[in-house]
Amino acid sequence: MRMLIGRALLPRRGVIAGAATALVLALLPGCNLSVDNPDRVQDALLNDPGAHPAVVAGASLALSEAINWVAFFGGNAAQEFTEGGRIHPVKLPQDPGELTVNGIPDNAWNAAQQARWVAEDAVRRLRAAMGADFDSYDLGARALLYAAYANRLLGENMCEAVIDGGAPADHTVFLTRADSDFTAAIAVAKAAGDNTVATAATAGRASVRLLLGDDAAAVTDAAAVPTAFTFQATYGIESENYYNFIYWVNANQPYREISAAGTFYEQYYKDTGDPRVAWGTDAKVPNAEFTYVPWLFPLKYKARDTPINLSSGREMRLIEAEVALRGGDWQTAMSKINALRASLTSDKTGAPLAALPAASLTDAWTALKRERGIELWLEARRLGDERRWVEAKTPGAMEDVSGIVRLCFPIALGERRSNANVGTDHVDPRNPLYTGSLD
Repeated sequence: MRMLIGRALLPRRGVIAGAATALVLALLPGCNLSVDNPDRVQDALLNDPGAHPAVVAGASLALSEAINWVAFFGGNAAQEFTEGGRIHPVKLPQDPGELTVNGIPDNAWNAAQQARWVAEDAVRRLRAAMGADFDSYDLGARALLYAAYANRLLGENMCEAVIDGGAPADHTVFLTRADSDFTAAIAVAKAAGDNTVATAATAGRASVRLLLGDDAAAVTDAAAVPTAFTFQATYGIESENYYNFIYWVNANQPYREISAAGTFYEQYYKDTGDPRVAWGTDAKVPNAEFTYVPWLFPLKYKARDTPINLSSGREMRLIEAEVALRGGDWQTAMSKINALRASLTSDKTGAPLAALPAASLTDAWTALKRERGIELWLEARRLGDERRWVEAKTPGAMEDVSGIVRLCFPIALGERRSNANVGTDHVDPRNPLYTGSLD
């Protein structure tokens, strides 16, 4: 049998209408290395255990692509960067930061839903093929892990949940699904002896349980993850579909679409030299595509294949700090925050980063909000943080988001048109701080 390279098309069902997922570079048993003309892959071939690595790789790729789009549009809305241009075919809104149905394309919604469907389908497929052996199947654990992260991405960033053509529901439906998949991934990974996946799933579950308000369980999970641990979405250089888009859209080849200019991170990096939010300049190219925007290009991602964090032990320490704040123990929270800072060396001074000051619970909440923004910069996480803190009316300062219609992605136009359970007249949730006119 030959090596098949292609794109297996998904059913045309509401959330995934017209979408295709790259599933394979599958080398089945007895294959040689000759390559067929790229085409669709027969569905039955993907049930063969020899194809399972490719099925899981497809789920990984779909998740990475979804993070690209959510980080791009969500980072703009969350004020993680300033729009610097509109040369790339997929453009940020003309009204910066506005997540409106007509203001943004369907890329983020479609890609994130596609990532969920592809990973969940991988789980179904592998479970059916392996039977009882699935419960200790390393690839099954990874498929569950990607399904969980895709649901977390949706739960953090989408205004509402829509599952495979169903009716709109609260966005926490995605988070509950993520919790279930993370839990299953932990069990299967441990049975398979895959400690990396088990730890990644534990970290992911900690983040979801924080969002769901299960503080005790979140802290228990977080405590099991070493501070040095990271699990990342991977990217490649084979084609633009595989690139780290946040890097590529700003690589001056020819795009210079984002800048740290005018954000919190511009002055903060000048003041502290915190390497987590480093940005650079080029004397030969001082401006972004818009000549009135200085080109302060982020240095977090330095190549087309630079990975993006999905979970880290450092985030776990911030989860522990936030739960301490919820309980009123701001001193413990600040100790955890400043321990993270002390572990990093300033690009400005060459010394450990200075501690953040706090003299009250409100000060500590401000520090926590800032530190999460710094630690998770450009990882498609900030918008979800802003929304949940606004909705919970937590104390402490952060970005002023009162002028933004919503702090989440609305149901996409294509979904509205193809899903009778939504419809084109569906009214999306709004930012409770926003008092302007409807979009």
